[in-house]
Amino acid sequence: MYLVFTMRNILEIENSVRNQTQSGDKSFHSWYQFVLGYPPHLVRYYMFKFGIRSTHLVLDPFCGTGTTNVECKKLNIDSLGLEANPVVYFASCIKTDWRTSPSEVRLAFREVISSTSSSLDKFNLSEDVSLFVQPKKGKPLLSEPSLTDDQQLVLPKDFISPTPLRRVLILKECIERVSDEQVRNLFLLALANLVVNHAGNVAFGPEVYSTKPKKDVYILDYFYRLVDKMVCDLESRPQVTAGAEIVHGDARRISDYFPNHFGKVDFVITSPPYPNEKDYTRTTRLESVVLGLISSKQSLRTLKEQLLRSNSRNIFVADNDQDYVKSFDSITKIAKEIEEKRIHLKKTSGFEKLYHKIVKHYFGGMYRHFESLRPLLSPDARIAYVVGDQMSFFRTHIPTAKILAEIAESIGYKVDEIELWRTRLATATKIQIDENVLILRKQPKDS
Repeated sequence: MYLVFTMRNILEIENSVRNQTQSGDKSFHSWYQFVLGYPPHLVRYYMFKFGIRSTHLVLDPFCGTGTTNVECKKLNIDSLGLEANPVVYFASCIKTDWRTSPSEVRLAFREVISSTSSSLDKFNLSEDVSLFVQPKKGKPLLSEPSLTDDQQLVLPKDFISPTPLRRVLILKECIERVSDEQVRNLFLLALANLVVNHAGNVAFGPEVYSTKPKKDVYILDYFYRLVDKMVCDLESRPQVTAGAEIVHGDARRISDYFPNHFGKVDFVITSPPYPNEKDYTRTTRLESVVLGLISSKQSLRTLKEQLLRSNSRNIFVADNDQDYVKSFDSITKIAKEIEEKRIHLKKTSGFEKLYHKIVKHYFGGMYRHFESLRPLLSPDARIAYVVGDQMSFFRTHIPTAKILAEIAESIGYKVDEIELWRTRLATATKIQIDENVLILRKQPKDS
């Protein structure tokens, strides 16, 4: 039985750790987590608040690593998810697919460890695996794998050191030999976790940054512990019939991806990107490149074009999302204030000149999202958006939830409330700013 949090329970959690996954919620979620996600207990709170039951359909249009979808599955509730970032989309798909046989995973794991160990030996990178696999030498790789020149161009050089990268690529190549796709994908997700949390030189606080380089690091013991945790979760998984359909795509065109679900979505629980200077693709760049999901500058650009325009790294000349919010004085005023501050401060970099455009394109993209979402919603559907206020652009306050509420009302949604979820310390100003949950309800446009 999963503990359902009330807001009173949540507020009893210290503000600084309120957004962290609680110790009892690790199953499936811990396989791979996005630093920018929200915790399972927040999802459960809104499931309880809204009265969501097994007869309902829940959608997360910015599903990230599948927190909403995993929680729905645990409670035997059907869900849909949409995600534009390929590596977190991949994670959502694997974390909500519980068909994988634990015994098949263990069998294939022994083969992967044996072949990886033999390959590491061959390339003078030996690791001791005697503690977790029977002594057996698998078939080594014929040649040592490496990143392509194009991959190296999009991977920051300081994100992973040469020798750990060699080990990781050898393990990946051995994983690719696994014939069972479900098992293979499970191992690749464990590899993504390993790359970020063990082999690489990256940390988050909340921006991604490079840590002290690791000259070398053993990986097989860590990989074993990750896979063992996955197997344990699968062995103890709840007996459920609910499905989770996860789709890769652009949330500004969400109705295009679920043609069979028009008028059927009862609830939405989600958290879109915020308007700030955070490059969301850089946060997952290391594992995206290692897994081959970003293979060149062109594939990186293609990814950025599918994302909300929330930072200067994904603003393009042909963008026209700002046209959808020209009539909103609140947005125009903030954009004007940002540009006036830039001129006053004599900031002239190309990125800084885009700051005022980010605000307009971001809210224009959310306008498109709200408009595209409506056809999917059942009558009186309820919606929860976790969004944070921002002060990233020359310390100009952006009340994200309030402006999104204004946009939603103009399209035909009813604003039920804006509920404070927690406060965050703004990096630039060191001021505590609000992170809220905007709660909407679909209503007929003529009401």
